[in-house]
Amino acid sequence: MDGIYFYNGVWEHIDSEANVKVGDIIHYQTILRRKNVLKELKWKSVNLLPENAVAPVRSLRKVTVFRDDFNTFDKSHYKIEITAAGGGNGEFQVYTPEQSNIYAAHGFLYIKPTLTVDHPSFTESDLYNGQMDVPTVWGACTKAMHHGCHKAAYGNGQEILNPVMSGLIYTHAAIKYGRVNVRARIPRGDWLWPAIWLMPTNSVYGSWPRSGEIDVMEARGNRLMNTDTGINRGIHQIASTLNWGPDPRHSAGRLTHKPLQSTHGDWHKWHVFSLEWTEQHVICLVDDQEILHVNTPPEGFWKFGHFNGTNIWGNSLNAPFDQPFQLLLNVAVGGTKYFPDNLHYDTPKPWRNDSPHPMRDFWEKRNVWLPTWHGDNIAFLIDYVEMIQY
Repeated sequence: MDGIYFYNGVWEHIDSEANVKVGDIIHYQTILRRKNVLKELKWKSVNLLPENAVAPVRSLRKVTVFRDDFNTFDKSHYKIEITAAGGGNGEFQVYTPEQSNIYAAHGFLYIKPTLTVDHPSFTESDLYNGQMDVPTVWGACTKAMHHGCHKAAYGNGQEILNPVMSGLIYTHAAIKYGRVNVRARIPRGDWLWPAIWLMPTNSVYGSWPRSGEIDVMEARGNRLMNTDTGINRGIHQIASTLNWGPDPRHSAGRLTHKPLQSTHGDWHKWHVFSLEWTEQHVICLVDDQEILHVNTPPEGFWKFGHFNGTNIWGNSLNAPFDQPFQLLLNVAVGGTKYFPDNLHYDTPKPWRNDSPHPMRDFWEKRNVWLPTWHGDNIAFLIDYVEMIQY
C-alpha cells in the first residue's frame, strides 16, 4: 500500500508507480512541520538496491523524545508536585499547581515563589494557628511524607505552616542515555534554590539514593555567601552532582559533585544547561562548558563508593545510572541542609539549621530577605527543554 509509514524506528515512503529501476539514484528532501512552521532539510541522495540485496545497517543515533518551547503550558506533558513535605531537606515551600506559581507567558515557563499569606485560603493567623490540608485546597497530594498532605500549627512558640508557595514539575517523558538541554534564567533573591535535575522513572534499585539522582544544575539565589576562603557560594556559583549510594546516610554524592564559579558577574542570565549521558560517562554542562564529568568507574559505582556488603547494583558498571530518568524543574526555598550556618552572608541568615522552628524564624525575619525578592527576578524562567535519546 502506497504511503508513508513509521516502523521500528525508520520512516518508509512507498510509491508503487515511481518510474525507477535498480541502480538509479534517488534524490529526496525532508520537510518538517511544527506549530505551523515549516523547516526544509538538505537534499540527500540514495542508490536504489535490489530487493534481496543486503543493505548497510542503519542506526538511528538520535531521537528527540520530548521538546517544549512553552508557548503555552500544556499540563498533560507533566506531573505537578503538590505537597508540603519540604523535599526531605526541611524546605520551607509548599509545592502547588497554582497559576501564580507555574505558568507560561511571553514564550517562557515561569516557576515563581509566592507568599502563602497571599493565597485566599491562608491568613497570617493561619500560619501560626491553622491547618494546611493540601488535598482540600489543591485537589490532590502527591507526597505524604513529612506531613506533606496535612500540617497543623499550634502557636505557643511552635513551628508554623509553610510560609512560601512554589512549583515543581516532572516530565512524563524519560530517556535512558542521551542529551538534555534546558535554556533558562535562574532566579535571584535570598534563600531561593532553583534546580534542573533528573530522577528515575521507576526506582528499580530502591528508594533514594539507591536508584540515583542527576543534578544538572543547582544554585543559591543569595547575592553573597562567602566562605572563609573567600569563595562566593551564592548566585555566583552553580553546581552539578550525581547522588548514589545504599542509603541516605551513605550517599556518595561528595565524590561526584563539582561547583563552577561565574567569570561574568553572576548566573542570573540566560544560559543553556545540558546533560550528556552515555554508558561511559555523565557530563553536566553550561553553554557547552563542562561543570561535572564523571566517567563510569571501571570497577563500577559500588566499589568506587567503597561500600560494604552485597552490591545492590549487580554487574551493571554504570548502575544506578542505567535506567530511564525523567526531567524535573523547581524552585525550593530555604531548608535545613542546603544553606550552611557558618558562611558570611550579606544579609544575616534568619534561622539556624538545628532550630526547632526554622520556618517560623525565617518568616519572622521577612523584613530582611523579602526586599531582595524583586518581581520576576525571583522566577525561574525556562525558554525551552528538550530530551534527546541516543
